[in-house]
Amino acid sequence: MKRSLNFLPHLFLACALVLFWGCPKDENGDPGPNPSDDIIYITDDIDAPTTWSNDYIYVITAWDFYVKNTLTIEAGTIIKFHASDGPYLNLGGSGTLIAQGTSSAPIIFTSLKDDAHGGDTNKDGNATSPMSGDWGAISTNGLNGSSFSYCQFLYGGRSGTTLDLFDSRTTVRNCTFAYNEGGELGSVEGALNAAEALAGSVIQNNTFYGNKIPLTISGVIDIDNSNTFHNPADASETNKYNGIFLDWGADIETTIRWEETEVPFVIDDVDWWVDYTGTLILGNNVVLKFMPDSYLNLEQGATALSNHNGSGVAFTSIKDDSRKGDTNGDGTVTTPGAYDWGGIYDNQSGYYLAWGNIFYDSY
Repeated sequence: MKRSLNFLPHLFLACALVLFWGCPKDENGDPGPNPSDDIIYITDDIDAPTTWSNDYIYVITAWDFYVKNTLTIEAGTIIKFHASDGPYLNLGGSGTLIAQGTSSAPIIFTSLKDDAHGGDTNKDGNATSPMSGDWGAISTNGLNGSSFSYCQFLYGGRSGTTLDLFDSRTTVRNCTFAYNEGGELGSVEGALNAAEALAGSVIQNNTFYGNKIPLTISGVIDIDNSNTFHNPADASETNKYNGIFLDWGADIETTIRWEETEVPFVIDDVDWWVDYTGTLILGNNVVLKFMPDSYLNLEQGATALSNHNGSGVAFTSIKDDSRKGDTNGDGTVTTPGAYDWGGIYDNQSGYYLAWGNIFYDSY
């Protein structure tokens, strides 16, 4: 085992040095007898610029843990969350989280029970194994500038989301979200929740599988065709509700592009608008599915929905499994029918649209 802090002769000095980490403690949160352990138990907020090194495994054991300055996490670092003592990481003050892994050395955010990453950190042998919802979430909490690259988010989502880009401008690239709990239909919080993210947030080249809802966005988020919604090692392993969900999202007031073709975009909003200043550009083969009572309103008329008649583009019911699969996760229990959802309203003409690629609406 690598000796950490072995250049300090006394535990007291070791604790002083790692003031912003928290003094090394054992799996029960008690001070360990040997400061040479390569596990660091996080018990205090981060108030000064701090780097977490890949020489250590970090276990969060502070229930109300805040990063109030810049926390930089090295590639290959493993962070585990204690189920009851430390299930959350929140930004506060001037907090920023810079987590830049690499393809060969990803940063891991996972459960304390996850022995596959970093070994048997909770020292219980095979007595426990990780499950979705073992820990809560990481929240950017209204602070801009955080970035996540080549990170893995595993077994989180106890309270809905696992990475919440709340009221912030954040970049998430080349990350994996797997086996997270998340929300249900009607309470749609994705493993990656950008429903309240600010314009300019970037979500690209990420992989989602084994989650309930993989991704939630709003009308200020561009989505290209770079994200993956299945396990690359097993294409049959997807997500329970395999779609990109817009839940009471911000109206579209600028030019926004939606280009994802593996899964549909799901609209769950009774009064969603593309405003006078907005345009929604759809890529070919993009499908929009609508929850019951959901409507899309076009302030400028049909021109606000660019490429609405593009190859493979369709507007349909959440129950329509023939287009992009079983998005409502109920197998063959439900089938689509007329009046499943509201419709697409042309505010210029005062009529609901009846294009040939609109299916199962109320008009």
